[in-house]
Amino acid sequence: MKKSIIAFILSILSYVINVQAQDSIIGIVEYHFIINNPNGTSFANPYLLYFNNQASFYKGISKTPIKLKNTQKEEDQFLNDEKIVENIEISTLPSNYVYSNFVGNTLIFREKLNNKPFRVQDEIETINWELSDERKKIGKYACQKAKGFYRGRTYTIWFTSDIPVSHGPWKLRGLPGLILEASDERSLYGFRAIKIDLNPEYDSVKNSLKEPNEDKQESMEEYKIAIKNKLRDYEAMILASMPRGTKVKKNCEECPKAEDLNLEIFE
Repeated sequence: MKKSIIAFILSILSYVINVQAQDSIIGIVEYHFIINNPNGTSFANPYLLYFNNQASFYKGISKTPIKLKNTQKEEDQFLNDEKIVENIEISTLPSNYVYSNFVGNTLIFREKLNNKPFRVQDEIETINWELSDERKKIGKYACQKAKGFYRGRTYTIWFTSDIPVSHGPWKLRGLPGLILEASDERSLYGFRAIKIDLNPEYDSVKNSLKEPNEDKQESMEEYKIAIKNKLRDYEAMILASMPRGTKVKKNCEECPKAEDLNLEIFE
């Protein structure tokens, strides 16, 4: 009986220690997902990243992109450390999200393609980051530069070991610190942390880190096919808005390219 009580107490202590270890670092980051169009206009889509040591949930929080001024310099953008209060926008459209959990190598995402939401079971892939000696400060955080290739694009990122979690925006992760900035080699897409809250309400983060549970799910192959068809559908949309008989140029320098229309590029 005594041994059973001791075993029970030890199991409770082990559980408590494990929970505390998982949640020893929690936070919320607001990112801008930036799209730079060839015509010189840039738009930012706001996202929130909830995280603890082992899991993260990155989700869109607005259906309306923010148009960035062409004169806005990168050095004029600074990181604010402040409380993040999510303004829930009512919409019938599902928001994009990426849920990841290092335990079990779980990655689930939802992304809207051609007006259809795809919910896909993915996996956390290892990104071979090449660390640089180059450093800079973003807000009050000391950051280090790194480069890595992920699904068709090479990203330059800045991460901070001041926040020692291996998370970042979207599916970028795997460094000894939180990623605060990232951009692909052609500067078509970028991510920038705007606000950081390292003292959020515990329940807000805990509830957001539950694994998404939805009935409908597409396969990774279906998602890849949808991406490959995206350019075709994009051309059809343009033609539908033009006079009958209009033809869309192909294989020209200024023509839209499939790899420019999506973050992930698959062969």
